[in-house]
Amino acid sequence: MAGGQCREPLSEVAGWASRYLERLDQPFDAWEADCFRRGCSFLSRRLAAGAASSWRFLTLPPERRDEVHPLAARPLTVEETARFREMLQRIAREE
Repeated sequence: MAGGQCREPLSEVAGWASRYLERLDQPFDAWEADCFRRGCSFLSRRLAAGAASSWRFLTLPPERRDEVHPLAARPLTVEETARFREMLQRIAREE
């Protein structure tokens, strides 16, 4: 595969998509939105390991965020939320 990245089993990718889909219904701060975008990018390429890594950043407590990775983050837009919801639902059904 190009880039040397192996795709994980669809069941693992679908599991992460379901987890991200559930999280989409909760409020995000800008940090969480940026991590969520990254996770969805990995899921769109069917890379469960990348989605898992982004999830760990997504769930960091606020006091730990700057020491790990300072981000210039922005909130999710309504359009992004709709696009992510559609994509995550499609991936979750692939299981």
